[in-house]
Amino acid sequence: MKKATFKIRRKIILAFVFCFLSVLMFAIFSFQVHREIGHRLRLVEVADDLVNNVLEIRRFEKNFFLYKQSASLAEALSYVKSVEELYVKQEHDAHPLSRDGKGPAFLEILGRYRAALSRLQSGFPESAAGPSQPATTGTEESLRTVGQELLDMAGAWAREERARIDLLFRQALTLFVVSMLLFGVLGVFVAFYISRRLTGPMILMQQAMEKIAHGDFTRIAEEEHRSEEFLPLFRAFNRMIVELEERQEQLLQARKISAIGTFTSGIAHELNNPVNNIVLTAEALKEDFGDLDREEALGMVQDIIAQSERASEIIKNLLDFSRSERPEMVSVSLSSVILDTLKLLRNQLLLSGVEAHTDLPEKLPSVRGDYKSLQQVFLNLFLNAIHTMPNGGTLTTKASVVDDGKWLHVEVADTGSGIETEHLPRIFDPFFTTKEVGKGTGLGLSVTYGILQKHGGSIEVQSEKGSGTTFTIILPGEQGTPE
Repeated sequence: MKKATFKIRRKIILAFVFCFLSVLMFAIFSFQVHREIGHRLRLVEVADDLVNNVLEIRRFEKNFFLYKQSASLAEALSYVKSVEELYVKQEHDAHPLSRDGKGPAFLEILGRYRAALSRLQSGFPESAAGPSQPATTGTEESLRTVGQELLDMAGAWAREERARIDLLFRQALTLFVVSMLLFGVLGVFVAFYISRRLTGPMILMQQAMEKIAHGDFTRIAEEEHRSEEFLPLFRAFNRMIVELEERQEQLLQARKISAIGTFTSGIAHELNNPVNNIVLTAEALKEDFGDLDREEALGMVQDIIAQSERASEIIKNLLDFSRSERPEMVSVSLSSVILDTLKLLRNQLLLSGVEAHTDLPEKLPSVRGDYKSLQQVFLNLFLNAIHTMPNGGTLTTKASVVDDGKWLHVEVADTGSGIETEHLPRIFDPFFTTKEVGKGTGLGLSVTYGILQKHGGSIEVQSEKGSGTTFTIILPGEQGTPE
């Protein structure tokens, strides 16, 4: 079943819209909390004014009881009127003073207090003054009780408003901490999402390009990334990989043809011997045919057949090497690859005066790979070694087993001119060569590097100018080759 694709742009827009809505919600909640704090601060001011006015009432009340002056009662009544006006103006916000039906409301108590003051004022003669004047003890006691109740209610309201402000401040702090945590989580989520949807595919393509540079043409899995933006890009990238792989095969074939041209003279010399032997034996048979007995004639015919088979084998090896075939990973004996490659170069070595020595264990483990590709690897290394020894030398090929057969090391060492130290980091780069112009393409070691990468192996080099060069091929043994 085909999976549905999606647009990264739409996903990113939705993510940022969600973040914007989250910020907007935080801003709304924060605005509400701060507006409520401001409202409560104004109510605290009103409650404090109410408390202060009640305290003034009680002060004039005490002055009256101490000095028995009617002016104190008049002042107290004026403050009662101020308290009443203040309460009526803020009655909607001063709902705690209504007691919610659980007791007498503030205004009711204030009315009782005014009535008590009025009774005292009406029963106290204006000409009387001084602490010696009599007073109604019951009325005084009631006035004190009601006045204290008014003060308690106003003070309780002020304390309640301050407690609410403190609670709002704690809520604002909690909202700030929660919002910071939320924004942090959202930031990480959005960053991870963008990284996964945008930078993730980019990194995947970068890794694929690095693999291509090393000869690995593994395609990107298109089904893992279904975005409408990247899916066409991945498909185009995979088509490019297919084209590059085909060009790589063509390059490998071209390198084979180049190698054939390099040792053509050796092949010609090797073919010349059996052909000359065939011609000489055939002429001798023709001239002495009448004088030869049957056994001698058959012997000469057998020599002709043997020389023909030798020439046929040389041509067959050359054709097998030059044939273009798709790589096939099978169990391969490295010893056979090395020895067959040396057979191809037998006369090239002879003409160059190079002695070839091999040190191959009898039970060298097999590797999983393509025979012709591995033969191309050793042919490139052997030809490079021969070119560095124009006046003759020694070419040594030594194989060893490492880590109980998990890895095979093959050293190809020569006694040639060596490589400059500054050139060593670049010798596997495409088109880099230390040979004279027209005598090298700079592709041999690059192709070799790519082939070994495909086989899960690698190659290392050690060289000093004038002291020869040693290439070490590292390949996984068949038991350590990943499926």
